[in-house]
Amino acid sequence: MKKRIMFMLPAVLVSLLFLINVQSSASQGTSTPTKVGKGSPQYRAIAGVSMGGYGAMNIGMSHPDTFKTMACLGGPLDMAYLLKFIKVDMLGNYDNPDVYPNRDTAIDMVKDLAISFGNPVYYNPLSTYFPPGITAENARQPTTLLNFKDGEFNPDGSLAVITYGDPFANDWVEVLLAVDLNGNEKRDRGEPIVRQFHEPFTDLNGNGMVDPGEFLDVGLDGVSGTGDFGEGDGLFSFNPNHLNYMAQDPLTYAETMDLSTLQGLNFYLDAGNEDEFQFDIHADNFVKVLKDRGLNVQIEDGFPDSFPRVSHFDQKRVYVKYEGGHVGFDKENIGKSFSQAKRGVKGAIVVANRFTTLFAFVSDHFPGGEYGTNPYEMYRYSSKMGVTSFYSPSLKRRMKFGIYLPPGYKESRSTYYPVLYLLGGYNMSIPGLANTYVRAALDTLILTQEIQKMIIVIPDGMNSKNGRGHFFVNQIDKERGDNYMDYVSDLIQHIDNHLQTK
Repeated sequence: MKKRIMFMLPAVLVSLLFLINVQSSASQGTSTPTKVGKGSPQYRAIAGVSMGGYGAMNIGMSHPDTFKTMACLGGPLDMAYLLKFIKVDMLGNYDNPDVYPNRDTAIDMVKDLAISFGNPVYYNPLSTYFPPGITAENARQPTTLLNFKDGEFNPDGSLAVITYGDPFANDWVEVLLAVDLNGNEKRDRGEPIVRQFHEPFTDLNGNGMVDPGEFLDVGLDGVSGTGDFGEGDGLFSFNPNHLNYMAQDPLTYAETMDLSTLQGLNFYLDAGNEDEFQFDIHADNFVKVLKDRGLNVQIEDGFPDSFPRVSHFDQKRVYVKYEGGHVGFDKENIGKSFSQAKRGVKGAIVVANRFTTLFAFVSDHFPGGEYGTNPYEMYRYSSKMGVTSFYSPSLKRRMKFGIYLPPGYKESRSTYYPVLYLLGGYNMSIPGLANTYVRAALDTLILTQEIQKMIIVIPDGMNSKNGRGHFFVNQIDKERGDNYMDYVSDLIQHIDNHLQTK
């Protein structure tokens, strides 16, 4: 572990910089870096938090010729486990009032996953979004489906299956169906959600896999004789939309990527041991794949240096397990803000540790670099942080992004900088990361020589059509989504064309 602690960061940063306004959410001047090629992958990193952590790893690992350093702060890395979590923990525990996130947010997330990858719960050959029997015409009105068979809750089809609004009567779920046990044509508490992710199976040998003899070859509905998808084919069948999730799965990339390419990548991961989405299990599974492929991973139980000190690592692959929940404290609003960090110093310090360690890891893995600044430069050629826009050819419209330019950027046209693309969490706004408080924190990290000068770019993580998270993918459902991975590629090209990037 490398330590370059030359100054103590002011403790006031805890409350003023990372914690209150991070929302949804080497020696000084010794040499002038020389340009080695615009957009060189060793000088380009991608990182993100939560949904953005997935986006960073998915984009980075599918484009190892574009990024050599990538980081995920508590995000989904194992899509198979994510689907299990949706089936068992979210939909199987649907009426638990204490579950986190709240049901309204959970439903929005399932809908946005259906837009991005296809409906994970059902297979409808006529729609990647709606359940079978549902169309745009009847998705937002009371609709009863008769003879809808389900092996778990409605094997003979005698009960009605319905569309429903939740948590309010007119807040239509659209992508889920419920069994109407009492026949009143609305979903009441305790009435089950129909779940048809795959054919039914029992893990008889406890190996966590589906082996011959452990599944019923009766199709996704779990009922023999209906002739639905997968029935009688002799194979264990998943909902075909499952393939869309697995095609953009960071864990699968780690399993299948050429070993020499994988060895050349730098990874930083963190996750809380009480993560409400169980993203710590995702990180554990991802690290296990790396280790199974013979790669060393440094695993830390907690941050080696506690804020206001900053942790540094020489290792190419690091995983920090911290104590806490999804972003370091209980019941935070997943996307709107980290403002609840104000309520607890312990959680606030965790959030600060996570971001300072991320910035330091990325900086430490950019070769060379310009460290330090001085009061004159900070005044005369001060850093810039704000929100701007550019025209995205892939989306055929202007798109916003956040930008941070380090102190001294405007001082010389012959100085070039590495770039970090920082992707926000689900429903996290660009101003939540591109604000004066984060700018002041970055300036301080540069002043104290904890990180080198770098450009930081914050892509827009919001779906323009519904104002919610888009997971930074080219979404399957173009009526409700768009090509947001291509937008990120457009943004990278724009940054390299218009800014002084290495």
